[in-house]
Amino acid sequence: MSAPEQFVLAGPTADLRSALADLTADPEASVLSVHADSTGEPDRLVATMLPERAAALGSALPGIVIEPDAPLTLD
Repeated sequence: MSAPEQFVLAGPTADLRSALADLTADPEASVLSVHADSTGEPDRLVATMLPERAAALGSALPGIVIEPDAPLTLD
C-alpha cells in the first residue's frame, strides 16, 4: 500500500460536492482546502489521500480532474 499524497481536484460543482462529501467521510483522506467561486460553490479542492483512492474517485466522478499537487516553479 502506498503513502497518502496531496491532490488538487477541479470540475463541475455537483461533482466537487460529491467528492467533498466522500473525502470528508473517509478516515484515510483529509480535505486541506476548499476554494469557492463567486457564488460560494466549490470549484477546487486540495486533499490528501492514497493514490489508489484518487484513481477510484476519478473513475466514480469522471467530470472532475484529479492531479497531484506540486509547487509551482518559474523556469
